[in-house]
Amino acid sequence: MAMIDIGGFCRRRKFFIVLFAASILVYLLLFTLGDEASKSEKIRENSEEQIKIPQTHTFIHNVYYYPKSTSLGENALAFVMAMDKRAAPDITKHRISVIGTDSQGNERKTNMTLTVEAVENARCDYQMTLGQTNTINDLRILEIESDENGSRVQIPFKLPKKHAPSPVIFCISPQFVAEQWQAFLAQVHVSKRFGAHLHIYIVSILDSYYNLLKQYEKRGYITIDQWLNIKFAHTSGDYLEPNRNVELRNQAAAQTDCLLQYKQSAHYIAFLDMDDLIMPSRAGNYYEEFVREFQGNPLISAIYYEKYDFEVEKVPKMTDQSISAIVRSAKLLKTKDLGKPVVRPIHYNSTWLHYSMNANTKENKRWTRGVKNGVFHFKKMNMAEPKDVSQMEIPKALVRDGSLISEEHLNEIDRDLENLMEDPEFRRVATSLPNEEFYMPIVFDCYNKSFYHRRELGLLDTTKLCINAYDCVLPQREDKKCIHSDAIYQSGPPMYPITFHFAKFYTFSENIGCYQ
Repeated sequence: MAMIDIGGFCRRRKFFIVLFAASILVYLLLFTLGDEASKSEKIRENSEEQIKIPQTHTFIHNVYYYPKSTSLGENALAFVMAMDKRAAPDITKHRISVIGTDSQGNERKTNMTLTVEAVENARCDYQMTLGQTNTINDLRILEIESDENGSRVQIPFKLPKKHAPSPVIFCISPQFVAEQWQAFLAQVHVSKRFGAHLHIYIVSILDSYYNLLKQYEKRGYITIDQWLNIKFAHTSGDYLEPNRNVELRNQAAAQTDCLLQYKQSAHYIAFLDMDDLIMPSRAGNYYEEFVREFQGNPLISAIYYEKYDFEVEKVPKMTDQSISAIVRSAKLLKTKDLGKPVVRPIHYNSTWLHYSMNANTKENKRWTRGVKNGVFHFKKMNMAEPKDVSQMEIPKALVRDGSLISEEHLNEIDRDLENLMEDPEFRRVATSLPNEEFYMPIVFDCYNKSFYHRRELGLLDTTKLCINAYDCVLPQREDKKCIHSDAIYQSGPPMYPITFHFAKFYTFSENIGCYQ
C-alpha cells in the first residue's frame, strides 16, 4: 500500500486556493475597469454631446415653385440653402416638414428631400444643400414646420423664368469688389456673338463698372442678379460665422440658383467665371455646338470643357480696348485648372463648382462626356499701354486643328463693341471706368496665400481647410466706391435642430462699401 504525502497534498491545496483567490481578484479588477471604461466612454460621449451646438442655422437663398415641371413633377419646390452639416449625423436623411397652403386655405404637409453639393468630408461646416418636395396646387403660402413643437416660419418663394433670353445661358460666378472690366468685355461680346446670354451674380462691384453692366443689361446682353452674404437677423446662443465656413461664398449655391431659374426655359446652361471663355470649334454658335457634343444621347447629362490657362494683356482705357487685342496677346501657360460643365437642365437639379455630385448615378445611368475643346482662361491679365500690347497671330485651337477663333468672327466681335461706343451715353460710362488695378492684386494675393499656392504644391487638404478667402483685408478708399448687394434679412422662430433664416426685397446698395 502506497503512502500518501500529506505535506505535499497540503502544499498543493494551499497553492490552488491562492490561485483561485487571485483569479477572483483579477476578474473583479477587470470587471471594475471595464465598468469604469464604459462609464468613461459614456462620459466622453456625453461630453461630446455637450460641446455640440444644440441649435444650428440654415440660410435659405431662394425657393422656386414650379406649378408644372417635366423633371421635378407638379407643384414642385426647390430650396437653395446654406445648411450647417452638423444639424444631423446624415443631413440627407434629416426630415424637414413643409406646409403648403392654397388660395382656399387648404393645407398639404410634405417632407423635404435633401441633397448636398460639396466635397465629401470637406472642412467647411456650411454646405450647399438643395431641398425638394411637391406641395399643394395653387400654392399661396409656404411654411416650414418644427416637428418638435409645431412652430412655423413662412418662407418667400418665386417662380422660375418662364422664358429665357436665349436657349443658351452662361451663369457667371458671384463677383466681389469687381473691377476688371476688360475680362467682362471679352466675355460679354464673345458670348453674344455665339448666342449665349450672361446671368451675372454680384456681391460687390465698383460703381462705374456697375454702370457699364447696366448699359449691357439695358440692351439685353446680360441679366444682373444680387448674391447675398449669409446673415442671421436674430439668433440665440453661439453659432459658427457662416461666410467663413462655407466654400467660396457658397458659389455652388449661386450656380444652383441660376440653374433653377432657367431650368424650364433654357436648353443648355454653362457655369463659368468671368474670365472663362468658350469658343465653339464644331459650329458657328453655341447651340449647334452643344447639340453636336451631346450627340442626341439622352443619357449624357453634361459635357465637360477642360480649362487652359493663358496670359493676356489689357489696356487702361476702354476707348482703347478691343477684344481682338486681348485674344491676339494670349500666351498659353503650362498650368491647367479644373474645367467647367455645360449641362442639360432637365437632368440637373443642383451643381457643385465644376460638376454635380448628384446628377450621374448608377440608378439613372447618366454620365458626363468630355469634349475636344476647352475653356480659354485668362489666368493673368497684365496691364499695358496700347502701343506696347503684343499683337501676335490668333492662338491655335485648344484641342482641334485650326485657330481658336476665326478672323471673321473676331472682326464681328470688335465691330459690335465699336458700334456701342458710338452711343453718347454708353461712351460716357465707358470713359468713367477705373484705369488702374487696386482690388484685383489684393484679392489675387489673398487667394494665393489662402489656398491656391497650397494646391499648386500638392498640399491642399480640404478635410482640414475650408477653401475660403472671406478674411481677405480689403482697404476702403474715398475714390473707390462700390455697389453692394443687400436685402432685408429675417429669421424664423428658434427651432431644433435647425433655425431658418432668409431675405426679402433684394436690392443694390451704395452705402455698404467695397467688401465681400
